[in-house]
Amino acid sequence: MAEVVQRHLEDMLSEFEQAKRIGLFTEAEIKKIVRTRRRHEYKIIRRTKEKECYLDYIKYETHLLKLVQLRREKLKLGRIYKKNEIDLAIKRRIERLFRSACHRFKKDVNLWLTFIEFLKKQYDYSTASSIFTTALHTHGNKYWLWIMAAKFEFETMVSPSSARSLFQRALRIKPNEKKLWLEYFKFELLYVELIQKRQLVLDRTKQEIENNEDDAILQGKIVEIVFHNAQTTIQNDPIFICSFVKILYEFSQFSFVESLVNQIYSVLKDKYSSNVLAQSLIAQRPLINERKMIDEATKKEQDVTFMIAILEQQVRENYEQQLNNSIVDKNELWNLYLDFCVQRLSQASDSNKTEHISICDRIFSLASEQISLTSEHYLEWVSIVDNNRAKVIIKKATDHYPNDASLWNKRLSLLIEESVDCKTIKKEFKLACGNSDVKKSSLIWNTIIDYAQENDHKWTEELFEQSQMESFDLSVTLQLKSKYLQWVNQNKSIKQIRQLFDKLSCRIPASLPFYMDYIKIEQSLSNIDHKRIKTAFEQAIIYFGKTSADLWLAYLDYSKQHQSLDFITISRIHSRALHILESDELKRFNTECALKNLT
Repeated sequence: MAEVVQRHLEDMLSEFEQAKRIGLFTEAEIKKIVRTRRRHEYKIIRRTKEKECYLDYIKYETHLLKLVQLRREKLKLGRIYKKNEIDLAIKRRIERLFRSACHRFKKDVNLWLTFIEFLKKQYDYSTASSIFTTALHTHGNKYWLWIMAAKFEFETMVSPSSARSLFQRALRIKPNEKKLWLEYFKFELLYVELIQKRQLVLDRTKQEIENNEDDAILQGKIVEIVFHNAQTTIQNDPIFICSFVKILYEFSQFSFVESLVNQIYSVLKDKYSSNVLAQSLIAQRPLINERKMIDEATKKEQDVTFMIAILEQQVRENYEQQLNNSIVDKNELWNLYLDFCVQRLSQASDSNKTEHISICDRIFSLASEQISLTSEHYLEWVSIVDNNRAKVIIKKATDHYPNDASLWNKRLSLLIEESVDCKTIKKEFKLACGNSDVKKSSLIWNTIIDYAQENDHKWTEELFEQSQMESFDLSVTLQLKSKYLQWVNQNKSIKQIRQLFDKLSCRIPASLPFYMDYIKIEQSLSNIDHKRIKTAFEQAIIYFGKTSADLWLAYLDYSKQHQSLDFITISRIHSRALHILESDELKRFNTECALKNLT
């Protein structure tokens, strides 16, 4: 071991001598570098290899290389003077360390990427290319790594043939990976763009380019083949097919783009005539190029609001035409149409928001006459119209879905917002609770209790008591237990708080926030009852001792604060936690204890 380290250090002698001779480092600094390198060399030749040892050594050498470059500038030595003996020696050492680390820890893809990034920064692109190839032997199942390697070959190495080869190899391994197909498709379009730019540089006339009918690349034949192979391999996915259109519109300068877009939509019409999603995408075709239109208008400082409104109207007409003629499921198509309208409303600017609301209201109304709207669509409809219109819609919705808690909650919320009298609210709540599913919903109970707390003290207590009955739904009981305690704390004496705690702590289900809130209330008193606090902690441990590290940490904090000299009690609590907590919570407990210096 020592012989290997010594040999490596002796190999550095020339580097040290040149660095000292030209004044990059003093003798003291060189001695320090030798000591540091010796320490790192011993670490990486241990029998048990650790990745962190390699990374620490690489980090040190990288910082050293930066220091050398900074001192070159400061001393005005020039970038080339003695570079081979010093700078390149350090780079080769870093590269050797990376290669060794990647060989020993092949499965760590981030290590490979870090190595490649280092090589890019050093402008060593040919080595980076070979490292990409080596990494793909181990990580060939990661499609994004193939894409990264292909982009590097095309954009940095300017080698379209290598990039194409990588894409094709990747697709043989993972033929059903959509992102690979889309990136390969985009690459072929970029290649067409590259060929056109080269022709312009070579001063080929436009007429010569147009007359070159034999050039399959410029006519987009390869692009077309990629699309057809993709849609043959990945079937029954109209969204995937439509993704090609979005990419094509980024290259609208090519003459073949429009014809290929038409082909893609023909595939959607013919192959997916009974697919609702495909028909929806066909309907939205006028807006497929919206993003590019907006970007171009922004550059020219133009307003495209009117043009977008016309395109949106075309989409609505397409949807309505399909609803009259299409053979697909009308319910699903209506739902997609409504989703489109809501989406466009959310994207609308303040100036045309009112118009969009009016359009959405009309389409929702028309849909409700044709199909049975979902509860989610009713809620969306209610959220976009005014209060009076919303009350009519929500009544229709609750009549249609009498057991849907979210609709009843919205109905109550609208009445509360309108500030109607408490008697009306009680009547509506009673009507809602006539349905068993609604009565079991914590959503509607939270809404009504929040209202009652502000308007009717007596009714609030009745509601809380009703929610804590043993015959009541457990999910509601659990949610409101802590809320009841907090309300009593705000409105009643400590004696009544303790009575409530004693009563509810005996009832299931147990609630950890309930216990923790009670303990905080007791601790906030001027005359603290330590016996009651300990009892509350011990009761909570019975239910939550295995699953809550926070409970044990709170217990230890309390003991340290009020029994700081009782080390035996504190030690016992800590020991119990170690024996009772489950694995994940135990790890967190130990970590928190270490941070708080409790152990």
